[in-house]
Amino acid sequence: MSFAAPPRSNGDSGKKGHAHRRWRLSDKKKIHVDSVRNDINVTPLVDVMLVLLIIFMLMTLIMGRGHDVTLPNAQHYSQEKDKMQPVVTVDGEGNLFVEKNKIGPVNEASLKEMKDQVQAAWNAPKNPDGVGRVYIKADKKVPYGKVYPVLMYLNHELAVQAIDLAIAKDAKEGE
Repeated sequence: MSFAAPPRSNGDSGKKGHAHRRWRLSDKKKIHVDSVRNDINVTPLVDVMLVLLIIFMLMTLIMGRGHDVTLPNAQHYSQEKDKMQPVVTVDGEGNLFVEKNKIGPVNEASLKEMKDQVQAAWNAPKNPDGVGRVYIKADKKVPYGKVYPVLMYLNHELAVQAIDLAIAKDAKEGE
């Protein structure tokens, strides 16, 4: 039994004079693996960009704790790290906030609501060291008479272990 290809009509009986061999698709030499490739590999670029995106997303969550207010300046302050305790804020109009949730003007009902939200934050802590602690942010324009009831309520009703007060670093400190 012979498996020879049938002869072609144009007189070409196979490549390089062999009628029984199949035609090659290309006479090009194989590309060497060691040669330089000039196309751009975007996979590492995408990986780096995704890591940066995740870092920025996490940093915005960490930096934006509590309601934003203008804080009073101070020269002397503690270097203690944040314990991720609940943030209670009193803004310039005298409204009370827990984290970013507005409760309302400082009165008996809003103080009770504040107590419930702070206790809920202590029951599901982000950091166990923050249990029993509260972070107070008060606008520098708010009179002390609006902050005093919050401090007293936290002390008497919740029996907090520590109250941390938020301040803005004084610009003269770096000199």
